[in-house]
Amino acid sequence: MTSNTENPAHVVVVGAGVIGATTALYLARSGVQVTLVDRERPAWGASGRNAGYISMVTRAPGGQLSLANLSRELYGELAEEIADFEFQPNGALVYYYEEQLPLIPGFVERRVADGLPMEIVDGDRARELFPLLPDDVVGAIHSLRDCYLHPEKFVEAAVAAAVELGTKVVRADVLELDIQDGRCVGVATSEGQLAADAVAVTAGSWTPALLEKAGLPFHVLHMRMQMAETAPVEERFNVAAYGPSLFHEYAFVRELPGYDDDIVMHPLQQIMPEVGLLELVCQRADGRLWLGCPIEFVDGPDASPEPTVAGLAQTFGVLGDHIPALQHIPVERVWGGIAPQTGDGLPVLDGVSRVPGLFIGSGHAYGATVGAGSGRVLADLILGQQPAIDMTPFRYERPAITEGMARAATLG
Repeated sequence: MTSNTENPAHVVVVGAGVIGATTALYLARSGVQVTLVDRERPAWGASGRNAGYISMVTRAPGGQLSLANLSRELYGELAEEIADFEFQPNGALVYYYEEQLPLIPGFVERRVADGLPMEIVDGDRARELFPLLPDDVVGAIHSLRDCYLHPEKFVEAAVAAAVELGTKVVRADVLELDIQDGRCVGVATSEGQLAADAVAVTAGSWTPALLEKAGLPFHVLHMRMQMAETAPVEERFNVAAYGPSLFHEYAFVRELPGYDDDIVMHPLQQIMPEVGLLELVCQRADGRLWLGCPIEFVDGPDASPEPTVAGLAQTFGVLGDHIPALQHIPVERVWGGIAPQTGDGLPVLDGVSRVPGLFIGSGHAYGATVGAGSGRVLADLILGQQPAIDMTPFRYERPAITEGMARAATLG
């Protein structure tokens, strides 16, 4: 991995989502003057529009899981250090029905071997943890290290903590990188030039356009994530719930013994294969439920983020069928956001060797899960310090990024 600065006094961070906010916070804690720039308010993009799951159970072994493990530790620390962001460290519950039984032992065995603590619970225990589940749920996987948070509140809290340490937040459109004599020395914005010792680009789906203006390829896919919120319900739970449709969306799961599309995919998914569905339910502090999360690949970052008929049909149809108690709860709002995904499923967290002073933290399809860790290691790289994990998987110079080796629609 590349660090190409020495003791930077001023760093410009482009993009005020979860990666930018945490990068700014960790840099500010190290005494660096930070300017955080975004054309919109913090958390306006995908970082404020997802379910807020810190999803250990779905992270593939290797780079994904190592970064997720680091993030999981940091979220626990930040919950004690910054403003409240509804941190719920009570695990994930992947509920299942009789049809999925052949898959469950192999999945749990694989995940435990990967270092994730989890247990299989029976239907009664599953309903204790998630009271809305119906009687035909025969069991669940309780993944103990998973957690969830309020994504918008987290970004806002991280930015506020950084501001308390002197970070400046500038609302402006970043037009291009300022590269002089081969070195990145700042950015040009709609409000004027910003000089810096280093620049970190953490602009999510808008990263490719900015880098490509500087002659730096950055190939990603773009996907529309969609969510819905219901009215408050009396039943209370604090686990991050998933349904069996989740299993279809991850390559490492599809390779397991006992996997079969027919036992995990709902009929609605079979007739709308262009829409992925994570099938999730969580509860906010006010009792409202968040339902999701259908995913559709789109042409670019400027595609409409608004939910589609197909996405909402899968969300309400699959969850309403699997959990009948949801069927008559009023839906109060729906929303979506555009997020990037790299062709190999790993973000870029690296300094760009060909352009000293330039760093990238982008390509996160699961930014909530690895947000805190990404900000920590990116700050380390900018400061010339050794990150806590092996950074090789996240290098910029790899075929999936520079040559556009994007695979078919899959999340893991």
